[in-house]
Amino acid sequence: MAETSPSIELVVFDIAGTTVQDIGFVERAFLSVAAEHDLGLDAAWIKPRMGVNKLAVMREALECGHSGTAATAEQLASAFEDAIDREVESGAAPALPGAAELIRDLQAAGVRVAFTTGFSRKTALRVLEVAGLEGDAIVASDEVAKGRPAPDLVFESMRRTGVASAANVAVVGDTPSDLGCGTSAGASLVVGIGHGTHSLAELAHHPHTDLVPDLYSLRELLSQHVLSCQSEQA
Repeated sequence: MAETSPSIELVVFDIAGTTVQDIGFVERAFLSVAAEHDLGLDAAWIKPRMGVNKLAVMREALECGHSGTAATAEQLASAFEDAIDREVESGAAPALPGAAELIRDLQAAGVRVAFTTGFSRKTALRVLEVAGLEGDAIVASDEVAKGRPAPDLVFESMRRTGVASAANVAVVGDTPSDLGCGTSAGASLVVGIGHGTHSLAELAHHPHTDLVPDLYSLRELLSQHVLSCQSEQA
């Protein structure tokens, strides 16, 4: 292990597609709202906006001409929350294999865990509750001034968990906006994971420090830095 390996004190995880399985449940929720309100959105328009503040996405949909509705962006975002609730209740968003164990083991090693998301806090809490995942902090897009790819979600996660330096933070996500958020925050590790909405080949074109196919490979990567942290504190 290189002496320059950063000591990770906080791991910031995205939710859908990173720690919670997303085989299209977020996309389906978007598409159901789009169809109901005649927005003219399709999956190709939605995909680059995965991980982004959902209210901002709805505002963009209305502003860029995808509008056949009298509904406001706030009403569309609320309809999206309802659609996500239906997906979650149907069992469409279980925890990904290895997620609960990795989070538990990180916390046992003294590493704090935060969840960040483009969902509202209400939706994030429900998704995590049903998935059975719990961290030290949850920061939703409606709790910060700017959503991804701005760094606000990471900075607020640091504030809530008492971590002072981004040099001790790892950010993990499955979308370009996740990677952009971690990079703009100056996180020491910015890890793209390949079992979500974007493949590793797609994520490779965006700023990152590491790419891993799944949470088991992420565990191997993080263990180097967690062990570094433990050895320095010994």
